Amino acid sequence: MWSFSPLSMSLLIGSSVAVPFLSGSGRYGTATNTQATLDETNIKWQPAMSTKGVPFEIGVKSYRDTVHHSCETTANPKGDFGLVVNWPFDKNDDWKSTRNDVQDTAAITRYSLYSSSSPIYDYVLEITNMVDYNYRFYDQTGDSYQINTYEEGDHLVRYNSEKPKVVFITGS
Repeated sequence: MWSFSPLSMSLLIGSSVAVPFLSGSGRYGTATNTQATLDETNIKWQPAMSTKGVPFEIGVKSYRDTVHHSCETTANPKGDFGLVVNWPFDKNDDWKSTRNDVQDTAAITRYSLYSSSSPIYDYVLEITNMVDYNYRFYDQTGDSYQINTYEEGDHLVRYNSEKPKVVFITGS
């Protein structure tokens, strides 16, 4: 389990991290679509609670609608990890490829962080993973949102935050 002192979180939250993103295809394969357009008819939402006690929802697309990739890495992606990332909110819902170290360590090939169409939640974080992990995504406020993935594919989180940018992810 990863833990943070107030000092370490303030360093993460207050730091500006320049992150080069891959263009085109990721190390695990090429996505067949370039937008993370949210079709809620095929998503099963489950209520959850953030580490600060704020409600959020976890969404899983039905299997037939999930984009899968073929794994092309030789790294051992199933170890516990903690990675600094820079995943800012974007007004559009375009997919962004993750860095090589995120793909190799966390087995997340792409993400999108955009406005939610929900009347309750402001933001949607959507990821595509290649290995089942218990992920935790930390925003700039230090709050975190857990997704325990049980299959590879697309997974979603709907949440509210004063500072929605994802700055750190863990997995076990």
